[in-house]
Amino acid sequence: MTKRCASWCGSGSIGEEYHKAKRAAAALAKQLGKGWKPRVWENMGWHFEAVSLCGRLEVHGGSGGRAFTAYLGEPSHPGGRWAQHGKTAKAAVKAVVQEGKRELAVVTALMEGL
Repeated sequence: MTKRCASWCGSGSIGEEYHKAKRAAAALAKQLGKGWKPRVWENMGWHFEAVSLCGRLEVHGGSGGRAFTAYLGEPSHPGGRWAQHGKTAKAAVKAVVQEGKRELAVVTALMEGL
């Protein structure tokens, strides 16, 4: 008999899906390097990410051949103000940081002389 996750889950997922997400989150955090922490959550299935030590960067994806998505935003808020994709987790992080810097330059230019 296949063990199901908690009855409150609602997705009918099996316990192995949770363990698979935990392993994927740990591998993603390790791939990104020191200071990244794995995180797993349930929302009609199990999802995973790695979160930077400062909490401003989150990286999702990479399983099943999907691209990685990096989010840059305020800590403790889901998603982020900016999101960018990359073929690797590090490429996605680099892209989202560059996007944030481009946006900062635009806002700085708009504010000059006010």
